Amino acid sequence: TRGGMKFKHFFPADGEYRFSILDIDAGLYPRGMETSAVMVILVDGVEVNRVEIGGPEDLAITTRDGVNGGDVILAKIAGLAADVKVGTHEVIVTFIERSWGASNDATGNGRVTGMPRIGLGVEVNGPYNPTGLSMSKSRAKIFTCQPKESAEEIACAQDIARNLAAKAFRRPITSEDLEWLMPFYEVGRAEEGGFDAGVIELTTAILSSPDFLFRSMRIIEDSPRPLNNLELATRLAFFLWSQGPDAQLVALAAEGTLADPEVMAAQVKRMLADSRAEALIENFAMAWLNLDELEQVKPIDRSFSDTTRNNYATEIRMFLASVLLEDRPVHELLTADWTFVNDSLANQYGIKGVYGNQFRRVTLNDEYRWGLLGKGAVLLRTSYGDRTSPVLRGAWVLDRIMGTPPAPPPPNVEVDLSIREGEKPTTIRARLESHRENPTCMACHGIIDPPGLALENFSVTGVWREVDAQADAPIDSTTVLTSGQKINGPLELREFLMSRTDQLPMTITKRLMMYALNREVDYFDMPFVREIIQAAAKDNYTFTSIVTNLVNNEVFRMQGPETGSEANGQAANVQAANVQAANVQAAN
Repeated sequence: TRGGMKFKHFFPADGEYRFSILDIDAGLYPRGMETSAVMVILVDGVEVNRVEIGGPEDLAITTRDGVNGGDVILAKIAGLAADVKVGTHEVIVTFIERSWGASNDATGNGRVTGMPRIGLGVEVNGPYNPTGLSMSKSRAKIFTCQPKESAEEIACAQDIARNLAAKAFRRPITSEDLEWLMPFYEVGRAEEGGFDAGVIELTTAILSSPDFLFRSMRIIEDSPRPLNNLELATRLAFFLWSQGPDAQLVALAAEGTLADPEVMAAQVKRMLADSRAEALIENFAMAWLNLDELEQVKPIDRSFSDTTRNNYATEIRMFLASVLLEDRPVHELLTADWTFVNDSLANQYGIKGVYGNQFRRVTLNDEYRWGLLGKGAVLLRTSYGDRTSPVLRGAWVLDRIMGTPPAPPPPNVEVDLSIREGEKPTTIRARLESHRENPTCMACHGIIDPPGLALENFSVTGVWREVDAQADAPIDSTTVLTSGQKINGPLELREFLMSRTDQLPMTITKRLMMYALNREVDYFDMPFVREIIQAAAKDNYTFTSIVTNLVNNEVFRMQGPETGSEANGQAANVQAANVQAANVQAAN
């Protein structure tokens, strides 16, 4: 085939649908009509209709009648009928490729002239004469049964209510639940839609219930309490998947075995291997690293485009998943000698031998690109559009990697280091050194700037450079940390960050705890953070080990009182939200 278009479309019921092509090359100068072509419509790769268009007769109509002739041609490709089943299907409208060599219409270079092309798109109308509803994927999630006669309807509706409510409420359904749900079914059943209308009302009631909309927990006013197994299943599922527990978690909770540490460890391993754990990358890791809003930086570099930004976003998500979801030590976030690129990103990084738009894993020979410090997304997000920022980069390293966030700048402090009109351009380093001559500024910048200056060889868009083009001066990435240690460039910065083996795991653990519990981590949580870190050290600080030790720690398994003393040193003494919205995950 050649040309045309492909798209996904949802067909709401079984029946006849009509496809209309909205525009084709058949205007005042209808070159597209010079050559006969066969247009075909395929649904999920199967041909459902075809029509021949173009050639001498159609060319004569469009040439003679102009716009009116074009309307005649469009009428030939409007309302093309096909029977389609309910559901989302892939639709392709294209032309059968003619053999150039066998065509009398070929030009000297072997190309056929005057071939029709689709213009504005395709319109789908229907269903006409609907024949009913097939059991689509979404319908099958609700209709666990289908009554053959009216006597079976009540039992079937109850089965549907039990199944759907158990998933929505994240717990086994009791007879009391059915007592208040079934009247909704009966109201709908009395309407014209019959059984299906009753199920609609039943489903609406379930999805409107506070048991679905909220994650509620029983609060004891004066003392902490352990979560019961069902509450534990819900907390675990929203932690790792950002959604309610699946049937296996609910079943283990109903049996009363989920709270067993070995059972929890097995469930963590299973859940992190599940595709739903990708939610941890998007909702936790990207937010923790402040990489979820790359569009905030708009580089003035003309070589940078939205495609570059999207490439960075894809690379960082795949890289984070390759470490966090593949049971690797979290230190590899800094030391990993691999990444994921397509041909465009590979070219930007100077990686040879990568062809095609698909992303694939590659080994990095350039050590400057290892780990997070060499990723385009990190370097872009810690820059301004017109210049790099050692301050932003240094603060990012301190806060997101070392877990020691710097103090915010005092009010009314000048933070704009842009070159003023008429001034001789100087390097960012020179402008910072002038800024730090003020002792008040030096108090903070002496801490923040050094890690950022070590990354100054990376441009706004993450390209390695030896010279500051604006200042026409070499870049000096040497710096002295507050400890007095002198470092030069990203490699020595990485060595420094790796020198204390528990530092990055501690940062991740504190962020994970905040994310899992939907609250800030306070000083009285730190004994539990240290417990988790010490236990994870035995497994070389793998992400799976950190998660497992967190969910088996009392800080995760206890519910605090509405008001409580911080002095008794128990995890349950921390205040937690009485009712937590099911879709709220706080990573920052």
